[in-house]
Amino acid sequence: MSPRTPTVLWPSDLSTSSRGVCYGWERPLLLVAGVLPVGEDKEEDVRELLTSVTVLPQWRAVRDMFSSDPTIIGFCEPPVSSRRGAPPSFRLVGNAPALSTAEGIQVVLYQRHRRQTMRFYAFDFTELDILPLQDSAHDPSPSSVKNAEAVLQSDFTRTHAAASRRSASLDAEVLSQANFAQLLADLVERRSRMRDTQPPALSTPLTSTPERPSTPVIPPAAGTSERRSRYEPLRRAASELHVILRDLSTTADQLDVRFEQSIYVAGELPHVYHDKARTVTSISKYIKFHNCVWLVLNDVIIGVAFGSFLCENRRVLAAWLEYVMQHYLVHRMELALLWLNNWPAGLKLNTELSQFYCHSLIGVVSAWGWLLARAAPYFPTVIGAIGIAGCCGMTMIVSLLSDTLSLLTAHLYACYYISATVFRHQLSLAGSLWNLFRGKRYNVLRNRIDSWDYELDQLLLGTILFTLLAFLYPTVLTYYALFATARLAIMMVHAVLDTVTALLNHFPLFALLLRVKDPLRLPGGICIQRTKAGPLLLTSQPAPLSSIFRHYAHLAARLTTHYHPLRMLRQLAVGRVMTPIPRSAIRYSMIPVRGKAGVSRLHS
Repeated sequence: MSPRTPTVLWPSDLSTSSRGVCYGWERPLLLVAGVLPVGEDKEEDVRELLTSVTVLPQWRAVRDMFSSDPTIIGFCEPPVSSRRGAPPSFRLVGNAPALSTAEGIQVVLYQRHRRQTMRFYAFDFTELDILPLQDSAHDPSPSSVKNAEAVLQSDFTRTHAAASRRSASLDAEVLSQANFAQLLADLVERRSRMRDTQPPALSTPLTSTPERPSTPVIPPAAGTSERRSRYEPLRRAASELHVILRDLSTTADQLDVRFEQSIYVAGELPHVYHDKARTVTSISKYIKFHNCVWLVLNDVIIGVAFGSFLCENRRVLAAWLEYVMQHYLVHRMELALLWLNNWPAGLKLNTELSQFYCHSLIGVVSAWGWLLARAAPYFPTVIGAIGIAGCCGMTMIVSLLSDTLSLLTAHLYACYYISATVFRHQLSLAGSLWNLFRGKRYNVLRNRIDSWDYELDQLLLGTILFTLLAFLYPTVLTYYALFATARLAIMMVHAVLDTVTALLNHFPLFALLLRVKDPLRLPGGICIQRTKAGPLLLTSQPAPLSSIFRHYAHLAARLTTHYHPLRMLRQLAVGRVMTPIPRSAIRYSMIPVRGKAGVSRLHS
């Protein structure tokens, strides 16, 4: 096919036997939005009709998405061929030569979607914002545009009307024209009926409604800036306290998430149900809004069901919890410490240091066990309170369970922190003595290791310290390994609870249901196919499941990176304190935070 072959996008639901004036857009591609069944002599009336439509509020809401207003394209004639489904022939208005299917015009059929169906064409699923990771964008990604243009270059490259202006390709503007072609056709048909029923004196084109005078801006008071500067330290302190509470308590972070979701739902409710434009952006907001509402409702339903189970069985669960705490977290740890103090498996530890470790850590564990025994009668009340919190959702129950686990195992964390600190400082001292024997030292100013000449007394002192360190290291390592193993087991439980919370807060449930019910509402690209009748057909491809779960892939990557076994082993080897993943790393802000480039960033 010649690169100069004219290309026309024609509605597939429009009758090819109709006769009338075609209207639509001439650039970037020749796109027909509809046909008015009037004679060619009514061209001026149709032009006035289109002008009156472009000033209507329904069209002004989407006018910014197009570089030009709709205009008259040509006069449609019945097809020359009597074959069913044959494409129409028409000719352009003006001095341009007539275009006809017999002359090799390339016809691409497309479907005009109604706004009520919320179906539309899009290059890539990443144009949508169904999850609170980024704001929706009007333009597709450069790679998707490039791929679409590459596909179309094999069929056509230029239209006849705009060949001298720009290179024609199926870009985002053409898809926007196809998405709103049905809206334009409905407005034109409605306006045409109004003109036919109204008296001639009233059939003048509509004019734009005068804008209301803007409200005068009241300048701020003179003391406003002073009051703001006075309360600025308080705001900063409150913000820092808010961040600290979120990092320390999973429940506080979940309350912040629920508060943010409430603000988002309250703010988006008027726009979702009263938006007349129904653009790609508004549809993506609609999906994101209902995904948030569905997640909250399902969270509450599951939370109420599980909370009722906790309330009904709180005494049995309290007795089981008391047994587990006393048996595994107190008595078992005391027995393990006594076993380590008696040369375990023939390993001869330093007697004095081992006894110091054993007596000190057993004192911490016994004191915490005494506190747990005194708090045991209140366990049913605590479990009942957690069950009642299920009215706020299953995520609230999981968050409370995570905080309760941290509180009940505080003695293990204290013992682990003490043993890890001693072990880490011992490794640091061993590294310094190793540099001493090699005739080197660490340069603090330049952050490097330099050569250095030590005196004899310094080398003698270093040898004595290294001997003491070598004989005390197995004892420190043994007790550190015990509590590091316990801490690692608790971290795995926290990882499971964090994963459950992330699933309940950010699962794309509504998007998956749309993918099953109506895949065209989640477009994942476009495809041009050749039909049996001859012309090409522009179809929308449903979004793949991988693109729907792309946000969850990022979330899973963060969880996997933080709880990776090699990373945990590396932290254990160097004595670094292991902590659960920060709350800000596994949550997305419902309220978008825009950066300098206009791209939303993660809530941190």
